[in-house]
Amino acid sequence: MPPDVCTAVLHVLPHPGGGGETYADALTLMDGYRFDRVFLASGPEAALDALRSGIGIPLRARHFDLVHVHGEVAAGICLPTLALRRSVVTLHGLNLFRRTTGAAHAAARVNLRLVVRAATATICVSNSERADVVQAVGRRSERRLAVIHNGVAAASPPTIADRKRAREVVGVGESEVVGLFVGSLEAHKDPLAAARAAAAVAAEGGALRLLVAGDGPLRGDVEQLEQATDGAVRALGFRTDIQTLLKASDFLVLPSLREGFSYAVLEAMASALPVVVSDAPGNVEAVGDAGIVVGRGDTDGFVVAFRRLLDAGTRRRLGERAHERVRRDFGVEEMVGRTREIYGRILAGRG
Repeated sequence: MPPDVCTAVLHVLPHPGGGGETYADALTLMDGYRFDRVFLASGPEAALDALRSGIGIPLRARHFDLVHVHGEVAAGICLPTLALRRSVVTLHGLNLFRRTTGAAHAAARVNLRLVVRAATATICVSNSERADVVQAVGRRSERRLAVIHNGVAAASPPTIADRKRAREVVGVGESEVVGLFVGSLEAHKDPLAAARAAAAVAAEGGALRLLVAGDGPLRGDVEQLEQATDGAVRALGFRTDIQTLLKASDFLVLPSLREGFSYAVLEAMASALPVVVSDAPGNVEAVGDAGIVVGRGDTDGFVVAFRRLLDAGTRRRLGERAHERVRRDFGVEEMVGRTREIYGRILAGRG
């Protein structure tokens, strides 16, 4: 068990924003611990900055009882610290390992093996992630791995007044069925599959509007669809008012080609919104039977799903299932409690 005095934990994150920072924010609910965090880079593309920042991590880590590193890339940069300090790694979707091929994939496998061996404990955010790690690293790694799903706070579905105010902020009508995409506008998130499907449904006469919240290389393509569809697809750019967007929406769509265990999906489900997701393993595990799963890259499949969600009864049934699933299986208290147990075992020398 950790001592009665405040135990100091250093979070090492690759960059601000995204699921890693949301995860670290959730762990601040843990009593008896003091948390600090350091970012290796200002953004996802600043690889050289991350390498330079990594040099200073061993010195900084000396002032903490435990180091918690997020993501396999950051963990690879921090290998000496993982090996020499009491340490935890959360993998957050194996983005490097899952996206690479050929020689780069072989290097990512070696990095993953070294990370799992160096860290005192490694947390996988889904069972599919754990299976991939075991396949890549070997069955002897199993005792060093734990599966702890991401968790979110319980939420009440928005009231009619909440929804009306949110729709006024966003500028959508009461009679429109509103879908929401939240995420970076990059190829692996595949926002164009959702945008093209929404455009097709709107062209058929469906009262559907898709809000696309995020920024990235594909923003220009989304904006072209916005012009071509007379606003049936709307590019909102980067937004911080995600809760307002959720209250204004009727469903969330996440068509990503790879995914860890999406906080956007969990937060939508917690708000009793139905979700349409790709069949990336983390998505399937999060949604279960409480949403609609479509094959990765299958624009026609998203068209069919969006047509289904034009029906208010279907949206209500799926939203109720989603809300119950998050309440039952993916509460933030469970996530924090199980992480606390891992911290306690490591600090007691039983990692």
